Formats: sequence, C-alpha cells, structure tokens
Amino acid sequence: MTSFDPMILLYFGTFVVLILLQIPISYAMLFASLEYLVVNHESFIIFAQKTANSFADFNMLALPSFLFVGCFMNEVGLTDRLFLMLERWLGHLPGGLAHANVLASMLFAGMSGSALADAGGLGTIEVKAMSEAGYDKNFSIAVTAASAGIGPIIPPSINFVIWAFLSQTSTMAMFEAGYLPGAIMGICMMVWIVIAMKTQNIKCPKSRRYTWRERFFATWKSLPALGGPIILIVGITTGVFTPAECGTVAAMYCVLLAIAIRRFNWAMFSRALRATIASTGMVMCLCASGMVFNWLIVTSGITTMVTNTLMALNNRILILLLLNCLLLFMGCFIGAMQIEIMMAPILMNLATALGMSYIQMGVMVVLNITIGIITPPFAPALFVTCKATGGNFESALKYTVQFLIPLFITLMLVAYVPQVTEFLPRLLGALK
Repeated sequence: MTSFDPMILLYFGTFVVLILLQIPISYAMLFASLEYLVVNHESFIIFAQKTANSFADFNMLALPSFLFVGCFMNEVGLTDRLFLMLERWLGHLPGGLAHANVLASMLFAGMSGSALADAGGLGTIEVKAMSEAGYDKNFSIAVTAASAGIGPIIPPSINFVIWAFLSQTSTMAMFEAGYLPGAIMGICMMVWIVIAMKTQNIKCPKSRRYTWRERFFATWKSLPALGGPIILIVGITTGVFTPAECGTVAAMYCVLLAIAIRRFNWAMFSRALRATIASTGMVMCLCASGMVFNWLIVTSGITTMVTNTLMALNNRILILLLLNCLLLFMGCFIGAMQIEIMMAPILMNLATALGMSYIQMGVMVVLNITIGIITPPFAPALFVTCKATGGNFESALKYTVQFLIPLFITLMLVAYVPQVTEFLPRLLGALK
C-alpha cells in the first residue's frame, strides 16, 4: 500500500494557487508534479515516460478526427436539414419544436461528440426557428443549451475517448455504453418539456400540420445529413470500424457530403483544420501533463486516503451520492476533460472498491461533468447559446436550471443501475 505523503497539501496548494493566477491547468499540473519530484528526490525520467506514453496511446488516434468533424460540421452548416425534417413531423404537436430540438441534438451528437459544438452550431438554427414560431425565446434557449449536453453521451464522444485512454478500457465499449443513457436523457428532457409547459404556461404554440408530401420531402433532403450518424452507429455496433477508423470515416463523409451539396470551400476547410489542430494540441497537452499529475496523486497516497475515507461510510448508496455531488460541484467551475484527467486515479480506485466496472464509472463521470455545462455560475453551454442567438443569460437561466431535474434522474439511473450502461456492451461483446 502506498504511504500517504504529508506534504500533499503543499503540492495541491501550489496547483490551486496557479489556477487562481489563471495559469493554464496543464502547466499548473506539471509544476505541482515537478515540486513533488524535487521534494521527494524522484527521477525526472518520469516526465519523459509519462508524456511519451500518453502520446503513443492507440485510443488517442481517434481524437483529431472527431474534433475535426465537430469543427467542420459547424462550418458547413449541415444540421439545418435535420431540424427542418423534425419540425415537419413534430411541429403540430404541443411543444413540438422543443421536442424536435432535443431529437436534433441527439442526431447531431451522433456526429460531433461535443456539447458546445451543438450549442453553438445547431443551437442558432433551433432558437431562431422556435422564436419565429412564437415560442418563448428564453425557453427556446434553455431547451437548446440543456439538450446540447447529450452530445458527449451519445457516441462518438470525445470525453469517452479521453476516459478510455485514462482507464485503459475499450473505447468501443465506452461508445456502446453511451447509447442507452443518451436515449434516456432525451426522453427525460422531452417529458420535462411537457410538464414545464403545463405547469408554467410557457408560450409554445403549435405550427400548422404539414402534408405527408412536405414531410417526406424534408426527410429526403435530410438523408445526407442523417447518413453520418447512421454509418457511425452501424459501424460501432457491428464492430466494422475501430474507434480511430470511425472518426476518419465520419470526417471523410462530412467532407464528401459538403462537396456533393456544394457547400465546400477551401477557406472553411482551412478554418476547420486550424481549429482541429489547436483543439488537439490543447487536449494532448492536458493528457500528457495529466498523466504526470496522476502519477503524483497515486504515489503520494491520496487515492488510497480518499478511497478509504469514503469506503468507511460502509454505505454504497451514500458513497455514490457523495461522489456524484463532488463531481457536479467540480463541473460548475472546471472543464470536463480537466476533471476526468485530475480525478481518474481516485475514480478508478473507487470503482474497484465499489465493484463497479470502469465502463459504468466512465459514463457516470462524463454525465456528471456534462451537467456542469448548464449549471451556474458559468454554464458554458448556456453562455454559448445566448451569445450565438443574442439571448439574455440571466433571463434564460431560470428555465435552464429546471432541466437539471431530468438530467439528475438520468444520472441516478446510470449510477445505481449497471444495466443502463453495461447492457449494450455485453450484448455486442465489447464487455465480458
């Protein structure tokens, strides 16, 4: 058993101070780790070993292609056809456009894997259409920001790739584990939309009932945009693609589709590539410094101390509830990938102690930190949606926080019912 280092408060104090001084979190982790090496006379070879291992990990091959898909989809604007199709089919129902909003986010999630890409790209189209139809604009923004959280849950998911890398689990199993929780998230949100409409008298007028001809024409026009998610779902569930191949196929499909519908130009392609390179560099830097920082957490004995403290409660339900509360709190202030990287050793240790699979723990962690994107004080998904649509942050917040109820219900199902995350991976052979 690793002995507890009494100097741990010094290392973490340094880490926190650097963050408060607005030093990039990757540098803060490296400096705290360097401090640990110096104090404990450890070899500096650790830095080279850990960073080299992070760059050489096969799971990380999938990352650039998924990041490119999200950037390129926003540049091309392929997603307007998805929302138009759903509007034709659901617009005449009570709250139909709000339901279309959620379903469009679920479909878009099958391509981008990013919540903020959904909020910033598809969100503009959704809020504009709902506002023009007479919906309360603040409610429209709230639905858009909340449903964007489905992006990191329904595969392909950038956060699942990071967790698979950190925990050395199967990326394919993580992807398959996300489908059912993502569907439950969408259903719970749609149920809440109906409840909110009836109890709060939110302005959500019905649009006219479109003809079958108009519906099928809109569906036909959206088929190219639907092709991407369909190809990825079939490829992932059947095992035709590896995760890395999956991202490459998605990127190739987006480019070819943009060329086919005459929306491609080299300027947008160049912008998407530059954004992808910048994002990939940031993520790889975080992962490299995170591996060194994780080594500090493990060797200093903090993982053992935290695990023993929580397990001393001797109540699995309470332990998981406290863990979820901690992650939700962290998600209000820190980015998703940063939390995954910093907390991975503790979370994996707890998963082993609680008898949870790394798959279930991974989905629970990603869902927790995804909820943070609509949680005050920062609520980045809401901020991005408001900025993209010209909405008011404070006015939309009162509706947005209500969606924490269906999201929390989904979180509890994921935390306490292993079958929610493990059923599909076991059925498809990715998890034994």
